[in-house]
Amino acid sequence: MMLRDAAVKLCARLRPIFGSPTKQNSRSPQTPSQQRLLEALLKGDTLKSHRYLDGRKEFRLHQLGGSSTLVTGHDVILLQNKGLLLSNHKFPAATLALTQRGRQEAVACVPADRQVPIESANSIS
Repeated sequence: MMLRDAAVKLCARLRPIFGSPTKQNSRSPQTPSQQRLLEALLKGDTLKSHRYLDGRKEFRLHQLGGSSTLVTGHDVILLQNKGLLLSNHKFPAATLALTQRGRQEAVACVPADRQVPIESANSIS
């Protein structure tokens, strides 16, 4: 019983940080920053999670042109909790890709005039 109580307390403390992976949360609409991230991945950009020896973790979106931008970790974690992104869990830089459902969500939130006609290599079936 003590172990269960400890787990409940831990979940309650982590929920504000990581969000709640409930069905209601998985169906909530994407924020504008999440939509931009999904659109970038749909166009072929690469999202990486960089870990450092001091424990720091940052998410970077690498554009096809070679530059990269820092991405809010909160957005990435929420998209993972919704099942739209999947990580390959490599160290020190894991690559996150669109799941099939993530690709469908990305296509749905991108206006028709900005959609990419080719199949993105940055998705997981």
